Amino acid sequence: MRAGIVTGKGRFDLVVVDDPAPGPADAVVAIARCGICGSDIHAYREGWPYSPAVCGHEWVGTVVEVGADVSGDLVTEGMRVVGGQAPGCGMCRECRADLAQFCRTAISQASGAEAPTSGGFAPYLTLRANRLVPLPESLTAEDGALVEPVSVALHAVRRSRLAAGDVVCVVGCGPIGLLVIQCARLAGAGTVIAVEPHEGRRRLARRLGADVAVAPGPDLRAAIDDATDGLRADLAFDCAGIPDTLQKSVDMVRPGGSVRMVGVSGNMATVKPMRWMMKEIGVDASLGFHLHEMAVAARLVANGRIRTDGMITGTVTLDELPSTIEGLAERRLDAVKLLVDPTAG
Repeated sequence: MRAGIVTGKGRFDLVVVDDPAPGPADAVVAIARCGICGSDIHAYREGWPYSPAVCGHEWVGTVVEVGADVSGDLVTEGMRVVGGQAPGCGMCRECRADLAQFCRTAISQASGAEAPTSGGFAPYLTLRANRLVPLPESLTAEDGALVEPVSVALHAVRRSRLAAGDVVCVVGCGPIGLLVIQCARLAGAGTVIAVEPHEGRRRLARRLGADVAVAPGPDLRAAIDDATDGLRADLAFDCAGIPDTLQKSVDMVRPGGSVRMVGVSGNMATVKPMRWMMKEIGVDASLGFHLHEMAVAARLVANGRIRTDGMITGTVTLDELPSTIEGLAERRLDAVKLLVDPTAG
């Protein structure tokens, strides 16, 4: 079968790989849709060593085959699923220290160290069955493909220092930022200020729950001052994935406030440590999510607590995927979220 993979800096290829076959603890999933993530674009633009398993990780599909040791209580053939990092193995140093979220075995599986043939940019993939989460029947394939980024946003908000009534800035209104806006609302944020240079994304941010959506610059400072009587925000979520926004996010928050890094970039960021120290800023980071959070995210989408309307710009085929990745990387394509249908001709 064919699979789309980032093979180097500025290179995205459709390669022929072996058809997947399950090991004893595995399942084979037929992919219905797979979202193009910002990290896929960063990997293409910056030359990350991106494994087949990670390239195309926002997928939804149906289990078509399971290994001999897979319990029917876990997954069965015909089940619609999404997938994330497996539970901790219980044996490694991290698990024994009650840090199962950093289990080296689970991370190794999720990062493709076991040499799978593909990620979700392919008609099928094979992975450990204990990494699968069943989907509510009411979810469409399009909404199912957004459960993974919803899980990322949910994890970022749950790990943050957000308190009920806080003034929150969300920097960058790509898919993750738009979902963080909604998760922050669910967590009790009193005022949400979306920071985004693109006018269309600012409109979408307001429609999905932001109280104010402004471009960086004088209007932003005025909006924050108006919401906080000049004190500035309690918390900023940096979802832009641009090195320059880290220091700018720190400048948006009050003394004693905090910044959570959510957007991913492999490039160096320049910061002003004295400004951080004078304000006693707390800076945290989050990456990915826990498997149980994926089940929560699926329910939030299914019951309408998290909205996805307006986020999906379109769907492309595998043949269109290389030029689409290039267009997104060069910012020639204006899209919030594009999906891939690996079965379309």
